[in-house]
Amino acid sequence: MKRIFVLLTVLLLLVACMRDGEETAVTPLPPTPTTAPTQETLFPPSQEDFIVIATDAPLPPFTRFDQFGDLDGFDSRLMENIAAEADLDYEFVVTPAEGVLENLAANPGRDFDAAMSRLVIPEEPMPGIAYTQPYLEVGQVLVVLADEDRFNGYQDLQPGMAVGVVENSESEQVARSVVGVGEPDLLDNFSNSVEALQALIDESLTAVIIDSYVANYFSQTYSDQIKIVGGSGRAAWISQKAYGIAVSAANTELLEKLNAAITAVQNAGNIERLTVAWLLPSDTLTPGEPRVVASPNEMVIGVVGNPSDMDPAARASNFTSWELKINTMSGLYTFNSDNVLEPLLASSPPILSENKLEYTISLRRGLSFPDGSEFTAEDVKWSIDRARSLGNFLINGYLKDSNGDSFADDDAVQVIDQFTVKFVLQEPDATFYSLLATPPYFPISNECYSETQDDLSSCGGLGPYTIVNWSPGEQMRLRANPEWPGRPTPAFENILIRFQDDTAVMRRSLEEFQSIDIAWTGLPYSDFAALQTSDGNGDGVPDYKAWTGPAAFKSHIIFNQEQEPWDNVKVRQAFALSVDRNALAETVFNGSRTPLFSPIPDTVPGHLPIFPQRNLPLARSLLLEVGYSQTTPLEIELWYVDNGRYSDVEAAYATALQSQLEETGVFQVTLTGAPFEQFIGQVSECNLSAYLMGWPSPGRPADYLGPGAWTDVILTSSSFCPNYDSPAMENFLQAADEADDLAGRTAVYGDIQQLWAQDFPTVDLLQEPRIAISLNNVNNVQIDAMGLLHYEFLTKGGG
Repeated sequence: MKRIFVLLTVLLLLVACMRDGEETAVTPLPPTPTTAPTQETLFPPSQEDFIVIATDAPLPPFTRFDQFGDLDGFDSRLMENIAAEADLDYEFVVTPAEGVLENLAANPGRDFDAAMSRLVIPEEPMPGIAYTQPYLEVGQVLVVLADEDRFNGYQDLQPGMAVGVVENSESEQVARSVVGVGEPDLLDNFSNSVEALQALIDESLTAVIIDSYVANYFSQTYSDQIKIVGGSGRAAWISQKAYGIAVSAANTELLEKLNAAITAVQNAGNIERLTVAWLLPSDTLTPGEPRVVASPNEMVIGVVGNPSDMDPAARASNFTSWELKINTMSGLYTFNSDNVLEPLLASSPPILSENKLEYTISLRRGLSFPDGSEFTAEDVKWSIDRARSLGNFLINGYLKDSNGDSFADDDAVQVIDQFTVKFVLQEPDATFYSLLATPPYFPISNECYSETQDDLSSCGGLGPYTIVNWSPGEQMRLRANPEWPGRPTPAFENILIRFQDDTAVMRRSLEEFQSIDIAWTGLPYSDFAALQTSDGNGDGVPDYKAWTGPAAFKSHIIFNQEQEPWDNVKVRQAFALSVDRNALAETVFNGSRTPLFSPIPDTVPGHLPIFPQRNLPLARSLLLEVGYSQTTPLEIELWYVDNGRYSDVEAAYATALQSQLEETGVFQVTLTGAPFEQFIGQVSECNLSAYLMGWPSPGRPADYLGPGAWTDVILTSSSFCPNYDSPAMENFLQAADEADDLAGRTAVYGDIQQLWAQDFPTVDLLQEPRIAISLNNVNNVQIDAMGLLHYEFLTKGGG
C-alpha cells in the first residue's frame, strides 16, 4: 500500500480531470473547509487498486490538520491500516460533507470511490449507498464509583442524583432523551469525559454518562475506583452508534475488500490501539484511593509517595525504592532474621586473602534472571562495573582505586571462572561483608538493563518476587519468583504495592474501603495510635493490628569541638547528663520516638545502651569544675532545622531541650532555627557550635546494616564538622576495619561505644521506630533491622 499524502486546498478541482492526467495550477491556501473538494495529492496515480476517499475536516479527533497542513486523525490512521490489509492505494479529498453521499450514489467512481468522515451507519442507507461493517461501535454507558451498590441499570437513577455529561455531546442527548435526567440533576458543564470522571471520583457526582470506549479504558485502568453499571459489555450500553465507510452500492468488490480488511485490522488489535491513541481525552485522571476490598488472593500494601527508582546502581534511593529492590532482587549475601549474614546468590562464605583485600566468592549454579538469562560471574562483574561507572559511592568508596580518581578500577571485580568472582578492596574494611547485602551490589541481567541508569526499569533481579507490571505513581504488582533460592519461599504469591497520594488517602483506603491490607511507609503516628485502639463494633477486639519495627532514624546533638565551650569534654558530659530522653519522647513526640542511649539504635547489631540517665547534680558538678555555676552561667547557642525536614515539632523539640538544659541553673540556651538549606550551609562551613540534626536523611535508609552506618558519619567524615580528634577512637576504627568477620567488627564497636560515652562527640537523643497498621487477617509482618518490610513472610487469612 502506498499512501499519498500531500495536502493542497483549491477553490475548484475536478477529480475526474485529474484522473485523465490533466494538471491544474493552484494556489495553496490554509487548510480550512471550503465549498469545493480539497485534494491531498499533486500527482495521484492511475491504477486499478487506487481509490479516492471523501472526508470532512477538521472534525477532531476523527480528522484534523497537523502542523504542516496535512490530514491526520483517527480516520486517517485507521485508513492506513485498512489500505495495507486491502492492498489499496488511496488519497483523501477534503470536502464539506453536504452532498458527498448523493454524489457517490449518483456518480460512483467519478469524483469519489468512498466517504469516511465520522459517518454513522443508518438503519436504512440512502438508495445507491452501502456501508462497510462497523470499524467502530460506540455505546453510551453509566459510570459510578466502584463501591456504589445502588445501580443495576440506568433506570435506578433517582431524582436528586447528580449526573455529569460532556457539554453538547451524544452523552448529553442520551441523558436527556433516553435516561430522562431532569434539568436540576444534569451537570453538562464538562469539556471532556475525564473532567466528568474526575468530578465523580471527587464525589461531586453520583454518576456520569460517557462513551463506552472511554468508560472501558478508565474503568479497566482504575477498576478499584470506578465501574460501568452493567459491566463492560454491550449489555451495559444505553444507546449505540456504529461508524463505517460509505461506498457505492454498485461497487461490491470494493465493499468486500474493505470489509475483509476491517476484520483483519480489528483482529490484530489495531483499532483498539488507535482508539486509545486518538479518541481518549489526553487529560490526566487522578484516581484517588481504591474503593473496593482487597482480594483475598492478593496482599495489598499501601505506601505514601513513590519509589525514587528501581535501579540498584542509583545513588540516593528512598525507603520505598530500597525495600522494593530487596524484594525483587538479591545480593550474594543476605542478613537473616537474627541479623546473621548468610549466602544467598553465593554458594558459600567468601574466602578472604591474607592481606584482607581480596574476597573470592563462589556462586550458586542453575539460577536464571526473570528475563531467562543464566546467572553467572559475568553478571556480577557487569552489574558492579555498571554501578561503578554511574558513580555509586558504596562501590567506589570501597573497591580498589589505584589512581585515586574516586572511581574503582576496572579490575576491582574479576571473573575467575563462570561461577567464581573476586572483589579487590582499596584497604581492609570488614564493612564490605555488609555491603554485599545492599542493592548496589545486587547482580542484574545485562540483557534487560541498559548501561545507563534506568530508574523506571521493571527488570528486577533474582529476588523473592518478580515485577509483573509497574505503573509509576499508581501501583506495582509482584509475583512470587520460583527461581529465588532464599528461605522461606514466599508465603503469599501475589503482592500489590499501591503508591498513594497522601496519608489521608492511605487511612481511608484501610479504614473505609479496606482496599489495602497494610498501611505502611508514610503512616503518621497519630493514625497508628488511633487505629490500633479502634473498636468499631464494640466487641472488645481491636479492628486492626499494630506492628512496630526497628528504628530507622535517630536525632542527635553534634558539637563542633573546635569552638568553645565544646572543646571541653566535661561540658559535653554535662550536656548529656542534663537531658531527659523519656520526657522528650513522651511530651514532644507522644511516643512516636523512643529514648536512645547509644549512637547506635537499639536493634542494630552491636548496640549497647551506654549513655547515662539524667543526673542534674552531676551535671552541675562537672560544669563547676570548669568554672561555670548558677552565678557564672554558661551561655550556649543551639541551632535546629525549622522547615519540617526532621519533624513537624522540631521547634518544640528544641524548646524542650532548652528547658531541660536550663534546669541545671547553669546552661543558658539561645535557640536559632533555620531552613535546612541555610542550616546545612552553616554546618558545612563549621560556623555553628552545637546543633540538632537527624540521621540518616529523612525518607532514606542507612547505607548498610551495621553499627558503622550510624557512627562513621561522625567518626570518619568531616561533613558535619564535629572536629572530633581521638587517637584511641582511631585505633578502634582501624581494628574494626581489619576484623576477620562481622562478629569481630561488631565486638570492636562495643569499645567504640564505651569511648563515645566518655568523649561524647555527639549526644544521641531519640530514635524513631518504623510502624505499620494492618487488617486483622494479616500476619507475619516482619521488618528487618534496617526498617525494611520483607514481603516473603506475609500471610493473610488463616496464615
